Amino acid sequence: MKKIYISAALLVSIFTQTNAQRVGLVLSGGGAKGAAHIGVIKALEENNIPIDYVTGTSIGAIIGSMYAMGYTTDQMLQLMESKEFEYWQSGTVENTYKYYFRKSDQTPEFSHFSLNFTDPSQIKASILPQSLINPIQMNQAFMGLYAQATAACGGNFNDLFVPFRCVGSDVYNKKALIFDEGNLGDAVRASMTFPFFFKPIWKDSIPIFDGGIYDNFPVAPMQDAFDPDIMIGSIVSGLENAITDDPYNQLENMIMQKTDYDLKESEGVAIKFKFSDVSLLDFQKGRDLMKIGYDSTIAHIDSIKARINRRVELKEVEARRKRYKAALPPLIFQDIEINGVNGPQKKYIESQLHKDINGEFTMEEFKRAYFKMLADSKIKEIMPTAQYDSTTQNFKLILDVKITDEVNIAFGGNISSYQANQLFLGLGYKSLNRIAADFNLNGQVGNAFSGGMLNSRIYLQSKVPMYLNLQMVYSLYKYYEGKSLFYEDVLPSFIKDKQAYGRVSLGLPFLNSAKAEIGLAYGRITDYYFQTPNLSLANKQHDKTYYNLFVGSIGLEQNSLDFRQYPTQGKQRQLLAQYIFGNENYVPANPNVQRPDNEIGSIVPESQKQSWLQLKGRILDFHKVSKHFTLGYQGELLLSGKNLFSNYSASIIQAPAFTPTPHSRIVFNEAFRANQYVTAGVIPIVNFNKYLQLRTEVYCFAPFYEITKDIIKTDHGLIDKPRYGKLFSDLQFMAETAIIFQLPFASISLYANGYSYPSKNFNFGLNIGYLIFNPKLIE
Repeated sequence: MKKIYISAALLVSIFTQTNAQRVGLVLSGGGAKGAAHIGVIKALEENNIPIDYVTGTSIGAIIGSMYAMGYTTDQMLQLMESKEFEYWQSGTVENTYKYYFRKSDQTPEFSHFSLNFTDPSQIKASILPQSLINPIQMNQAFMGLYAQATAACGGNFNDLFVPFRCVGSDVYNKKALIFDEGNLGDAVRASMTFPFFFKPIWKDSIPIFDGGIYDNFPVAPMQDAFDPDIMIGSIVSGLENAITDDPYNQLENMIMQKTDYDLKESEGVAIKFKFSDVSLLDFQKGRDLMKIGYDSTIAHIDSIKARINRRVELKEVEARRKRYKAALPPLIFQDIEINGVNGPQKKYIESQLHKDINGEFTMEEFKRAYFKMLADSKIKEIMPTAQYDSTTQNFKLILDVKITDEVNIAFGGNISSYQANQLFLGLGYKSLNRIAADFNLNGQVGNAFSGGMLNSRIYLQSKVPMYLNLQMVYSLYKYYEGKSLFYEDVLPSFIKDKQAYGRVSLGLPFLNSAKAEIGLAYGRITDYYFQTPNLSLANKQHDKTYYNLFVGSIGLEQNSLDFRQYPTQGKQRQLLAQYIFGNENYVPANPNVQRPDNEIGSIVPESQKQSWLQLKGRILDFHKVSKHFTLGYQGELLLSGKNLFSNYSASIIQAPAFTPTPHSRIVFNEAFRANQYVTAGVIPIVNFNKYLQLRTEVYCFAPFYEITKDIIKTDHGLIDKPRYGKLFSDLQFMAETAIIFQLPFASISLYANGYSYPSKNFNFGLNIGYLIFNPKLIE
């Protein structure tokens, strides 16, 4: 009935205009500069100049389609300035929709190669993404934006509020494509798919790109489709100086073929704009650009009125727009159809969707389910389509799903001017059939850390989402007094911390951006160290303490940080409770060394039972103060009932460490280790753009009781006996300033830092990559 009403209204409008002057509006492409089109439309409407037809390319297709769907110019600008639009054009997901429960554990991966399981000959490298802008947002946003208008016109673009055409490019057959029917959202998205920036829409097995490649000013499509009496052209592209240092504009000049931006005097009036400082994605300048478009059109309005004698009152346009929009069907979904997957996969996806949506559901409810599904690394992409059912007057949701059925071979690590050169290799497979599971085997080798981890995460088919995680971990942390590259054993480390353990844990979601995890682990920690002062490092005989421990844990973690290392947005919250019990065993390098209990001569390891409760809380928040300035703050509290161990070295090595920066993770600084401590930090950041930052971090570390030592002389040497100092008697500070460039695959940092202990402890260096190590038995 609504469709009949819309068609009847349009027929009446066309009938009354049969002998009237018909006006076509032609909108060029040009990226963010197209915001000027909004001002052109606003000026025409306010001066009662009719717009009977619209054609557009790229941004012209977006603005033109919104007008054809009944958007006012104020609504267009409001959408362009909205946070949603910013997310669409950047491909980032709002914190509200981030589903941390399904996120994979972080690794120092740079890139990976994918080996297709069904066709091993297909090997894909993933160093750079398929498009610079992740399509995750546009896939759902364009459906939500255009579904109602597509349903109302029945796929015929002549039956929109204003008849509409847009242009796409078939780069395989080297020709422009004119869209006059079908899914309006797909047509517009194809028209604005700038190569390399956006992922293309496929039509008849051919990818369709930005219409501006072959026709950036669609005059011919306007004439062929509508044959208007006169045209008004808004041209925001093609008039700039071709010599530019802006990479976006350089790419545009390389890709776009020559377009004729002239309108013959007999054809109509052209309004041309020249922008020298507006890049492809400068949509934050939308309001200023709209004003330029408005002012320029007002400057031309007398000549436009002289050519167009017909007038349509603005209130008449607004009344017709109101009737049109009132007749649009509400965007309510009822049924779901899933394509592109096998039977078990379909059953799994349906079960996950129905945890969030059942029966009739809204676009907002679908968005939450959509982003939850895509947080699952086993699902590569979901392309949603809304199909209107005139019988139920609801929409059917069609999901075209692509599954990751591949073995991933990953590599990464870190290249450093300091002692942190690491090589990372990983092998992973993600299964989505009868069970949903992730299997990963990875290893690292380097002069700061070496180790391997086997990890299996199995998602259980239960009413409450949960996973079972199984881990086998081996880690070796090495701390040197000198520098070395990768694996070099000429200079021995003065401390080695070796850990081998297995852990089983159960994970559950907590809200959208957090998860809870309950775990049980058993393993051995072995520490090698020198107790005797001024011992020559040529002597490789270490004292040794090893611990056989059970660890029970329960934790809650929230994480919406934007980067693995040096984040600038988001927040992190962590609460962790651990109960540890087991044995401590001390083995001196010299069996004749007097033990702390004054027993002499025995080579049997001294064994002591140990048990304690440990609680840890951590917050890390970043707040955007202005466009180019972000302020972060950090706080951490650790409480522990741990006793001091057999000697000072054993006690300080196993004391929890405060390591907020990459450099602090690879050096052993006893001043920043304690069994109970509180910290505070501030992180001012100057953001030159999304990828380049100047960052300063300043931290204060306050141990409740400093772990110190008494040197005891015996007949067989010196031993260090641990003891606690006075309450809050030893405040320590660390600070770091760094210039960071975040590449799509790695982080590059040039840093300078300093520590309050020992004195004159200043460091400078360069890191390329990530310093991310295995989880420890005791966090």
